[in-house]
Amino acid sequence: MIKSFTAVTREIDDAVAAVAEIKAALDFEKNLLKNSIGLISCFSEFAETGVLKAICEAMPFDCIGSTTCICSAGKETEQIMLAIMVLTSDDCNFETAALPITEKYEESINSALSPVLGRSGEKPALLLAYLPLMNMVSGDMIITAIDKITGGIPLFGTTAIDHNMDYHTAQTIYNGEAFRETAVLGLVCGALNYSFEIASLDEDSARKQKAIITESNGNILMGVNGKTAQKYFEEVGLTQHELTSVSGILPLVIDHKDGTKPVARAFFALTPDEHAVCGGAMPVGATLAIGHVVANDVLNTTQKAVRAIVEKECAILSYSCLARFIALSVDNTAEAGKIAEVVEDTPYIYAVSGGEICPLMDANGKLKNVFHNYTNVFCKMS
Repeated sequence: MIKSFTAVTREIDDAVAAVAEIKAALDFEKNLLKNSIGLISCFSEFAETGVLKAICEAMPFDCIGSTTCICSAGKETEQIMLAIMVLTSDDCNFETAALPITEKYEESINSALSPVLGRSGEKPALLLAYLPLMNMVSGDMIITAIDKITGGIPLFGTTAIDHNMDYHTAQTIYNGEAFRETAVLGLVCGALNYSFEIASLDEDSARKQKAIITESNGNILMGVNGKTAQKYFEEVGLTQHELTSVSGILPLVIDHKDGTKPVARAFFALTPDEHAVCGGAMPVGATLAIGHVVANDVLNTTQKAVRAIVEKECAILSYSCLARFIALSVDNTAEAGKIAEVVEDTPYIYAVSGGEICPLMDANGKLKNVFHNYTNVFCKMS
């Protein structure tokens, strides 16, 4: 069984004051059980000022997480804020791992993760993942590499993001240190109850006409219905100018035809050879439909997902795509507010994400680890 509690601080310059605020809210003497881990989401400048490091060094357990552009816990939501959720248990154990993502990423992940799996002494029930935002190695590629080592242990988490246009301070967090090209994992072993839920595009938001992906290379969509990606987009009424103007907020809904729910993929850019750079794997043979994201859908799908998963005596983790945040425009804290409203007194942590990781059930009832875009992913633990 796992218990949880949260704390936040807006103190970004004074490390002593920030540590005091966090420690007072967490109240270790009252709340900590035998084994614990801290999950952190924060504005990237907390790493630059040293406040992040000071807070992590003051915690009597490992802390992992990532930067974000907005986070929420304990009904407090803010851009310039650090939020921490502590998971604590007498019958669950926690291990942590930092996985450098090198050019030979499969080898580097294996060499860093295998010893930790051996040290845990038992197969983890769940992996909590914080992935780096990288051009050369996608979230799908990292998840696939981890799956090869673990045999597909359920993986849940987020990709680092920040408040800058080029995301140059998007970093993962491991015990107070911030990394640009390192994935961070938390391994949860023992008697853990957990479940997952997703809030993605409304079913009515995708165009009814569907196409078949006929050529691709990882996250590069090369051919649709036998034509180049650009030709297909133009055929359905999207000009190159329109594609450029909606870059990053044009959802491509992919059905893998394996019994899992369809997933949304972000469109980022067209290449000179008329291919599309996307936010996740675009497998040949999958069907594709074009969707859109609007504010009401963001709030309605989130409310529905939270109501489906929340219960008393649990912890809720929520990581929501940057595109959903953008769709809310000036009311960009509304999704966090909706979660706080529905969960009532249940401990939760919410953060905006650069790519979401959450398992989906396939046709055989088996969980399959999936990388998402345009989605708010939820994990309930108790």
